[in-house]
Amino acid sequence: MQYCIFSDTYSPLMNIESIGYSDDPKITRFGPGQRDRYIIHYIISGSGYYNGNKVTKGQGFIITPNLFEHYYPDDKEPWEYLWIISPDEKFKEILPQFCVSENTLIFSHNAYSAISDVIEVLKTKNRTVVNSYEMLELFLKIFNSHIKNVNSPEEKSNADVYLDFAVNYINSNISSPVTVGELTDILGISQAYLFKLFDKKFGVSTKQYILDVKLSKAKQLLTQTGLTVTHISASVGFSDVLSFSKFFSKNTGFSPLKYRALYQNNIKK
Repeated sequence: MQYCIFSDTYSPLMNIESIGYSDDPKITRFGPGQRDRYIIHYIISGSGYYNGNKVTKGQGFIITPNLFEHYYPDDKEPWEYLWIISPDEKFKEILPQFCVSENTLIFSHNAYSAISDVIEVLKTKNRTVVNSYEMLELFLKIFNSHIKNVNSPEEKSNADVYLDFAVNYINSNISSPVTVGELTDILGISQAYLFKLFDKKFGVSTKQYILDVKLSKAKQLLTQTGLTVTHISASVGFSDVLSFSKFFSKNTGFSPLKYRALYQNNIKK
């Protein structure tokens, strides 16, 4: 038995070429050989062997482009599995999420419910060409279930959660005049406690951390873009260019334009 669907178009988000399922021992094997695709196999039942390593129900294995591969089902309890094929190099960026063994490229999963739902779609649309975004949606259904249930990291402490949120909030709102009071109101904690968290992690106060992030971003914009000082001022959350220039000069010893000129002169040397 085999079911498979294919993509009709390229997706700029991530291109999934095909998704399939089979429990036929004549089909669920390959090699020895190489292919130029990323291929993920989720074992649903039974077992088999991938490059000499046994793979069983609740596990899966990943193939990367031009990797030597040889896999086949167990004679007594042949596996059934779902596979996902992608030619997209963006796939490489999410592979660490599978927590594969570096030596075997085998991973564990508990995504049976999501896989079952996708198989039902495969049965309904067997051997048809579907929209690339639907293909991506089917893959993400399994992927999301997988990373939520397998090898989950330990729960973070409240302190880590507060600090992570504060840092992300500051960086995401760099163009706004973020204040310590704003952060503590959102988090529901005291300014003294937030100060303690920042001081322990970064060695500076919360306010100084905010200013350091703004200064770093301003330096980046001055040296890597052609934006005017006025535009840069607004980009790092200052209401007027004069306040920004005073802040920048106080912390660097140079006006914004002088800092840019010195950087450009050093590049030319």
